[in-house]
Amino acid sequence: MVGTVRLPLPSFLSADDALSVVESTDRLIAWATAQKMSALARVEEAIGEESPRRKENQPVRFAGDEAHSLAVSEVSTACALTEATAARLLHDAGDLAASQWGVLEAVEAGEISEVHARIILDQARSLPAGQAEKFATMALQRTLTRHGRRRTPSELRACLRRLRERLHPESLIARKEAAQRERGVWFRAEPDGMCTLSAFLPAEVGMAIFNGLDRDARQASARAAELGGAPAPHPASDSSTLSELRADALAYRLFGGPDTVFGGSDDPGSSAFHAEVVVTIPVGSVLGARIVPGGDVLGAESAEPAESGMAELEGYGPIDAATACRLAAIAPTWQRLFTDFTTGQALGMGRTVYRPPKALRRYLHCRDGTCRFPGCTRRAIVCEPDHTIEWQDGGTTDAGNLAMLCRKHHALKSIGAWSYRQLSPSGELEWQSPLGRNYRTEPADVGRAAFPFQPPEPPPF
Repeated sequence: MVGTVRLPLPSFLSADDALSVVESTDRLIAWATAQKMSALARVEEAIGEESPRRKENQPVRFAGDEAHSLAVSEVSTACALTEATAARLLHDAGDLAASQWGVLEAVEAGEISEVHARIILDQARSLPAGQAEKFATMALQRTLTRHGRRRTPSELRACLRRLRERLHPESLIARKEAAQRERGVWFRAEPDGMCTLSAFLPAEVGMAIFNGLDRDARQASARAAELGGAPAPHPASDSSTLSELRADALAYRLFGGPDTVFGGSDDPGSSAFHAEVVVTIPVGSVLGARIVPGGDVLGAESAEPAESGMAELEGYGPIDAATACRLAAIAPTWQRLFTDFTTGQALGMGRTVYRPPKALRRYLHCRDGTCRFPGCTRRAIVCEPDHTIEWQDGGTTDAGNLAMLCRKHHALKSIGAWSYRQLSPSGELEWQSPLGRNYRTEPADVGRAAFPFQPPEPPPF
């Protein structure tokens, strides 16, 4: 791209002039977004035309749509995006460049933003092909109110949902039955030892759950107000909001109490179900610590992360030493991971066996943490061990020739589209994409100390 964009220095502008600059940059961003979406649509089209490399003896994967899978992997690695985000962008770009070109032109002209365009696309996709284009044309007209004000994304979404209901040829009952096949529950790790748990459920079920939790929260708040203290079940907190109390009510409804969250109660009726968590705890984090009555942990703060390593909750990440010690104390069983004292590597099996034994798989889960494809975060426990140099080509079943790959990326490697090599026995990989781009991925080394074999250099005086 060649050209120059000049804007006045914001610190010398009046409020109205500064707002004009904001509006101008919004139009510039919209124009650039339109160019990006056009180019993304071309990426997938060009990959299909150029017939990227693959092994001839491999069966066709991804239901015959290998070009799309390769385009997703190229975009995600080049732009540092998750594959879900890259797939959504390619999906949006394909629709905008084909059937929804009117929406693309509106974005290019700065009449609507990328967010407005995505709302239109999401609603249009749920309509049959014959109705989708008509819907998009009507939706563009509704991006403005009758008085010419541009609707916010929330306003537009609510407006288009009503429009979609009027235009959809199928009954709501039939659509709900189909949508229920997409129901699910998802977990996302958040900072500071927290997480987000979300669910996609039928509306009446979701509202019933929310209303029940809301009722529990309001009752707890009312009891606290009557007693002049904090609402149970958190006596340490004296200012819990309704939102916080709903979260507490959810955990208590599921587990029955604070001692049953990790299976700490023997009463089979005290919990709706028993939870299972997997924690990697370096032995230095639990030596010398003990649980005292009341659930407090003594001695956990004495272990330094640089000396003992960091405990990790599988599927989440690092957790504090006190929580790790408590989980270690109530764990029904322990699994030990034996490695070479000098190198820290698991002992391999060479050419004696093809499938890695359990001990070696546990080591790979701990070393890799996730799928080793660039940017992929699927947990290693649901991935497959892959021989970097194939077994039939003389590869060995050793940690230095194995890496955990999810099923999709295992297939991309198997067909020869993507390839990788191990740069060191510790598991550092260098990948090469079908377009010849190189990417490196490092092992997670879950629980490993910051300086496992030698102390850090002293600071200079």
